[in-house]
Amino acid sequence: MKYSVVISEELQVKLKRHLIRADGQEDLCFALFNLSTGLERTTALITEVLLPDVGDRNVHGNVSFNAEYFDRISSVALKRGCGIVFIHSHPSSGWQPMSNDDIKAEEMLSPRVKAVTGKPLVGMTIGTDEAWSARFWIKSAPKTYDRFFCESVRVIGKGLRLTYYDKLIPKPYFNEAFSRTISAWGDNKQSNIARLKIGIIGCGSVGSVIAEALIKTGIQHLVLIDFDTVEMKNLDRLQGIGPASVGKAKAYELKAHLDRVKVDQNVKVLALPYSIVENEGFLSALDCDILFSCVDRPWPRFILNCIAYAHMIPVIDGGIDTNPNKSVTNLDQARWKTHVVGPERRCMCCLGQYSPEDVALEQSGLLEDQNYIKSLPKDHFVHRGENVFAFSVGVAAMEMQQFLSFCLQPRGQYYGPKEFDFNSGTIDSDFPFVCNDKCEYLLMLGLGDIATQGLTRVHEIAERHRANYLISPAPKKVSVFTIIKNFFAGLLKRN
Repeated sequence: MKYSVVISEELQVKLKRHLIRADGQEDLCFALFNLSTGLERTTALITEVLLPDVGDRNVHGNVSFNAEYFDRISSVALKRGCGIVFIHSHPSSGWQPMSNDDIKAEEMLSPRVKAVTGKPLVGMTIGTDEAWSARFWIKSAPKTYDRFFCESVRVIGKGLRLTYYDKLIPKPYFNEAFSRTISAWGDNKQSNIARLKIGIIGCGSVGSVIAEALIKTGIQHLVLIDFDTVEMKNLDRLQGIGPASVGKAKAYELKAHLDRVKVDQNVKVLALPYSIVENEGFLSALDCDILFSCVDRPWPRFILNCIAYAHMIPVIDGGIDTNPNKSVTNLDQARWKTHVVGPERRCMCCLGQYSPEDVALEQSGLLEDQNYIKSLPKDHFVHRGENVFAFSVGVAAMEMQQFLSFCLQPRGQYYGPKEFDFNSGTIDSDFPFVCNDKCEYLLMLGLGDIATQGLTRVHEIAERHRANYLISPAPKKVSVFTIIKNFFAGLLKRN
């Protein structure tokens, strides 16, 4: 199992103010966390910081705490069903190693925390440059707790800040092919972006373009999640996929294309033929640092919205709305919108990307009933959004811009949702940045597994697609004897 930690920007500010002292001494505090459990990675979502009261700790170059402080934290954690994080500062920069005193303190706390909360102790250290290090203490035997360092600590808000443990996720080496990319924003930013694990939900017209754009940007690890099949009618909207792929899984065919064109052979592309509403797709998404929403249905958007807040994984979403005129002789309108969804950002529901009623409609299966679809009003979403590849490229470009702005924060600036009007050529950015006051998704923030238990379901359409995929025939095995015989036969023919 791999491990990581996520902190909201709001809590990061609070921790920095307390832990990084002007006098250069170390300080400490405790926090609470909930778990986010994917297929291969467990993440601690920091939900609350519990600062010490006067007399709770003794600052003396190093720092120590008293039993009363820990007992108070234990009581709060037990009441709220949360895990406990022990946090302290070091007067140096970068990912922080642990001193012998650090190790002894956390080893001493581990069994007590496990007994109270049933969860592992998470230890964290912050340096003077706000770089984090983190570790989980996992019980491996009676009275034995092993330390597992986290791969990364992510601070998420209007932007994204990262600290990696280089021993677990080494800085990638970039060859000459990426020299122009690195020259745009520098080696450090490139190193941070490249090590993100990014999931693309939907490998259609938008997702296939974004996937290739990401690997050409230097991303080292992509996860493609899509249950759908390549059809002749959508070949004009799929990047890198042609007639030979008809009847095959989109995710597998897109992976094959990316493996052919990738510049860096160390890039890992994982293709999963599942829906995000299925357990396999959902858990795989939780292993990612950022998700691209390239879907056009309300149910998967609802799932991604829940992931963005409950599991604090930012989602970059986009949508296209096109309509021909009544005579179908030209476009009446065409527009597309992109945005980042997550902590301190506006959710998809508040943005109007889906409605709860449409989610229920899709879950009922009625959106697959052609007779029912014909009965829906002409302005219903199911009748809108017919797309062409040129528009998909536009959406993909704007989603990539959202991604880069979120990660790079050039000049400390952020921007929110943007909508492009094809008819007028204008871009509208006058949208609320945060959710409505009564948005129910804000209540899910950082709850992790607690909030999304039972969210996934069996997806009958996905199961039907997987049952009908055309599988390319495996190459015939040729024996060594046959190879030698053919070799000598060729020699004789030439002679």
